[in-house]
Amino acid sequence: MKQIRAAALILLGLSMILASAYLFSRYEQEAETAGENAQQLLAALTEEIEKNKEQNLYDTAVQEQSIGQMLQTSLQGYDLVGIIRVPSMGVELPVLNDWNYDLLKLSPCRYSGSIEGQNLILMGHNYKKHFAPLRRVSSGDRVEFLDVNGTSHAYVVAETEVLKPTQLDELSSSEHSLTIFTCTSGGQSRFVVRCDPAE
Repeated sequence: MKQIRAAALILLGLSMILASAYLFSRYEQEAETAGENAQQLLAALTEEIEKNKEQNLYDTAVQEQSIGQMLQTSLQGYDLVGIIRVPSMGVELPVLNDWNYDLLKLSPCRYSGSIEGQNLILMGHNYKKHFAPLRRVSSGDRVEFLDVNGTSHAYVVAETEVLKPTQLDELSSSEHSLTIFTCTSGGQSRFVVRCDPAE
């Protein structure tokens, strides 16, 4: 009886190891695909922004833009609001205007707020080619947001904090002009980067 129980426990343990390996492999593949897709979208958006700058297409639209909204452009069936850059971390990614779980698998998204409202919040997965590097940022690191008009908005990291997924009020009630967040490694908490305009 003891031998049967021991064999059953060994089989259970092996099954759990195999399941973990499968899930890890699947996550790594998903992360790799997300990185490739984001880079393709980034290239297309960069080209679009350069074209817009040359033609001054959005000058009037920017002037008429209301607080709480952001100027956007549509590419490959997606609405984008700009590019987020954290040079010290090697992060340069397109930002989608809306968010849902499928869109987050493609690229970081605007969670809420706007540049004009000085309350922009961006979110993204902690894929290694998305926002995973943000966990190493330091106060004073430069952050840039390039809008679809080609205007660069410069920020510096003011502080970082870890919040629970239920702390939505704390996430949104910050006095900082730009907030970026992603999941921690285990996915149980949110790693939050708060930024202020650069001098």
